[in-house]
Amino acid sequence: MTDSTSESNDTQRPPGKPRRLWTLRGSALTQDGQDELRTTTQTIGELGWLLLVVVLGYLAFIRGRLEIEELAATLGAILAYALFVLALQTLSAARTQSTWHTIGRCWAMIALITWVLWQAGADRSALANLYHLVIITSALTLGGGATAVNLVIIALILIVMERPGVPRASVPSQQALNLFLQLAAMLLVAFVTTRLATDIRRALERIRFISETDELTRLYNLRAFMSVADRLHRQAKRYRRPYALVMIDSDNLKSVNDNHGHDCGNELLKLTSQGIRRQLRDTDVPARYGGDEFILLLPETSADGARELGERIRRAIADKPLEMQGVRIGTTVSVGIASFPDHGEDLKSVLSKADQAMYLSKKAGRNRVTVFNPV
Repeated sequence: MTDSTSESNDTQRPPGKPRRLWTLRGSALTQDGQDELRTTTQTIGELGWLLLVVVLGYLAFIRGRLEIEELAATLGAILAYALFVLALQTLSAARTQSTWHTIGRCWAMIALITWVLWQAGADRSALANLYHLVIITSALTLGGGATAVNLVIIALILIVMERPGVPRASVPSQQALNLFLQLAAMLLVAFVTTRLATDIRRALERIRFISETDELTRLYNLRAFMSVADRLHRQAKRYRRPYALVMIDSDNLKSVNDNHGHDCGNELLKLTSQGIRRQLRDTDVPARYGGDEFILLLPETSADGARELGERIRRAIADKPLEMQGVRIGTTVSVGIASFPDHGEDLKSVLSKADQAMYLSKKAGRNRVTVFNPV
């Protein structure tokens, strides 16, 4: 193994700019966001098919009142809607999910409802309630801005269809009142649903933060870290891109706990995590491995680049002692490093090599950085 203890000049981080496949800060994981969007898209698809069933049921009741041409045109519109939804589902399955798929579904629903309303004549008032389905879908998935746009589109459609070709001033007061009540109800539904969706998203984000984060240090916990590491390892293996794992162990947490109490030990862990975080790039992934150990995943980084980072972290922590009630408590860390693919072809092997290198740093006298070397 290679032991590095010299006080070399501070060097810059590895300059290689990570590819977009490594971008995941803000959540453990971008892929989780894609999974949520995929689930939401599936739910919207089910709502779209439900709308189709309702429209077909309506046609079954009024088919005797429609001319053959009107019935054929309506069935043609239904077929076109069904084909469009099927095309969106196929596209969603083949590519990354996108909010544009949801927008397309909402506009398709508006188009189908509008066509049926146009054929309905005197029955428009009751059928207009179908637009609520579009408003709810939009508010739950697209946010306030897109919902407002859809609401304006629906309002214009209802105004035009209320009395086509007749100036607004000549619309009877009862019809104007009905139109106002319809739009007011949709506005209230949009407002309430948007607020509810926002509250749900905040609650889910809070739950995710708690489930993925170590409460004391605010770094990822081990479960979240392993989820990210496994995903990035598979990507690195596929594209033959390097990454490094860095194991960091606090050298004197036990003595601090014994001599100054566990509260002081907790402050030491927080100080150590802050010293680590300040040296990292946005794409590096830090986590509390457990107890007094921390682990870092450094995308697009070789073992030599990780050693430079490890030295900066070691010096930063050694140069900033913990101060508690006027007492200065010195602290150091021992660091072990292994990299993919040099030190292993699977994540477990690389992690084991980094742990072995950290153990050798402890055994060799602590406060040092060791890169795994099989020789």
